[in-house]
Order: sequence, then structure tokens, then C-alpha cells
Amino acid sequence: MNQFFYTRKEPVQGTDPLEFKEFRDSFNVNKVIRTVMIDDGGSLVLIDDIHERTMELPQYTPAGKPKGVKRERNTYQTEITLSKEDSARFVEVMSIG
Repeated sequence: MNQFFYTRKEPVQGTDPLEFKEFRDSFNVNKVIRTVMIDDGGSLVLIDDIHERTMELPQYTPAGKPKGVKRERNTYQTEITLSKEDSARFVEVMSIG
């Protein structure tokens, strides 16, 4: 088994009080390069998938009129936040394997 399944919670826009929708996601444990414990008892998982993305950003004159686009490249890496419960389960699964 190389996939670890966890629950990701996303806020539902326009709900008061704020509601969350749950999603069941997974990641390949063979791609984990580091985990970091966070304040609430969860973990931040860093994945070995460093990659570049190119975006086109609009450029404006000082008067606010469009004058073209600028291409900008940035480097990204996937960061997954595990809840306290998922974090404990992840440590247990990795200790067994």
C-alpha cells in the first residue's frame, strides 16, 4: 500500500456559521520528504514534487489602462495539512511499514 487516505475539509462559501465540506484525498507515501508537527496536533506533509508554473499577469499604465501581460514563473511544492487524527494514523501506518 503506497497511498495514504485522509480527510480534507474546505469551507462552504456563503454559510454563516461557517460550514465545511469533506473530501477524501490521498497521497503516495513514497513521495513524502518531510513532515512537520503543527500547533493543533496535526502535521504538514511535504511532497517531493517541486515544479514550476507560468502565469500571465496583466500589466497596467499608471492611469490604470491595460498595456499587456507579463509572464511570471514560480516554483511550487505540494504541502498537505493532516488533522490531528489523520496525523496520528499516518505516524502509526508509517511505523508499521
